[in-house]
Amino acid sequence: MRPGKKTILVQAVMCEGVQNYSPVNPAVVFSIDSGSGKISCFTAFDPVAKKMFILHNWFHQGRIVTRKKLSLKPPKWSTFSSIQLREMDKGPWSIEISDPRGKIFKTLRFSITD
Repeated sequence: MRPGKKTILVQAVMCEGVQNYSPVNPAVVFSIDSGSGKISCFTAFDPVAKKMFILHNWFHQGRIVTRKKLSLKPPKWSTFSSIQLREMDKGPWSIEISDPRGKIFKTLRFSITD
């Protein structure tokens, strides 16, 4: 990888799970009664300039709920974070995908319903 290359986010989706490094059942609205009982944020980067960390910052109704620190490695990398769904999780959500310095690659918005 040449110096000065940037790490580029090529895919970011919400889904019901991840299998074989691919998102399963991507969506923007999820039922609290979904089969797996959890949802995942899947991200893929290509290229990855150097070994680094990214954050999946999960927000529910505008408030930070959890931060997941995930590693990336060259030359390309896919990763994901998940939460277990609970009755109190209904409503609007967002996830900021960022580097540790706060640069936001993308914000995903989704909802959890009955």
